Amino acid sequence: MQTRACFPVRCEGGCTSMRSESKILAGKGRALLVVNPCAGRTKGRLYADLLETHLHNAGVPVIRCETTAEENGANYAASAALAGCRRIFCIGGDGTLNAVINGMLGAGANLPITYIPAGTTNDFARTLKLPRRIGDMRRVLASGRDVAIDAGRFNDGYFSYVASFGAFTKCSYATPRSMKRLLGHLAYVLEGIRDITALEARPMTVEADDCTYTGEYVFGAFSNTVSIGGMLHYDSALVDMNDGKLEMLLIRKPENLGEVRRLVHALGSSDFDDPLFDFAASSAFHLKTEQGFDWSVDGERAAGGTAVEIACVKSAVRITVPARKD
Repeated sequence: MQTRACFPVRCEGGCTSMRSESKILAGKGRALLVVNPCAGRTKGRLYADLLETHLHNAGVPVIRCETTAEENGANYAASAALAGCRRIFCIGGDGTLNAVINGMLGAGANLPITYIPAGTTNDFARTLKLPRRIGDMRRVLASGRDVAIDAGRFNDGYFSYVASFGAFTKCSYATPRSMKRLLGHLAYVLEGIRDITALEARPMTVEADDCTYTGEYVFGAFSNTVSIGGMLHYDSALVDMNDGKLEMLLIRKPENLGEVRRLVHALGSSDFDDPLFDFAASSAFHLKTEQGFDWSVDGERAAGGTAVEIACVKSAVRITVPARKD
C-alpha cells in the first residue's frame, strides 16, 4: 500500500451519515488520522485501515496522514485546526503520540486526541487503561469519554508521560526498531540488562518547590504515568494525571553489592522509601549538572544540557479514555 500524502480529504460531502450516540464520533467537522504504519510490526497500518472504514461508516470525514522518516506527525497535528479538524486520532506508539502532542500544543491548539496504541510497549496506554486490541477499542469509540490530563514540558518541548535518563533509559531509543519488532518487549529488557552493568552515575542538583536534592544518580524519571518502560511501576494511588504535578524518582548509585540487591528488591516491590531513592511530586523541577547528556522523552532520544527545566502543564491535553465502570 502506498503511503498517503497529507492532507488527502476522504469521504468529504459524499458520505452516508449513520446515526451514532458516540460522543467521540458525534459532532461536525473532519477528523485527522495520524498513523505510524510501522508501529507494532505494521499493526499501525492495519488498525488505521479498520478505523478509517469505521469512521467512514459513521459519516465522519477523515484526513489520513502517515508518518515517515522525515515527518513524525508533529506538523500534521499542528495543521489540524487550520484544516478544520475537530479531533485527532493517533495510531502508533508512545513516540507517535508525543509528536502529535508536541505539534498540537506548539501550534496553540487544543483538539481532543483519541489514542489507539499499536507500538511495542505502549506505556502511556497502560496508564490510560486503553485496550491494546483494535476490536476492544471499538467499545472505547462507542462509549468512551474525553478527559483533561496534564502534559510535561522538557525545556522547549512537551512529553505525554515521561522524561528520563540513566540506566534502562537508553534502551527505549537505542534498541533498533527492527529488533523491537522481532523481539518486542524482550528487546527492551535485554538492552536494559546490558546497561545495569555500567551503572554510570550523573552528579546533579535538582530543585523542586522548597527542596533541593543533590547526589550521583544512575537513573531519573519525571513522569505522569504509572508505568515506565514496562519495568518501573507506581501505585496508581500515587499518580493523579490532572493534579498539576509530575512525579520525580531519582536513584542514587549503589556503593556495594548489598545495595544493588536492595535496589533491585525495592524496584520490584515499588518501595520508594529506601534511602537510595529521592521521590517527590512538584509542578516544576530545575536541574543542574556538570555535563549535558542524552535523555529519553516518551521513548525518543532528546539532548539535555547542563541546565534542564522540567514542568507540568496543567490540563494541557484532552484525551479519550474508557467509560467509567459502574
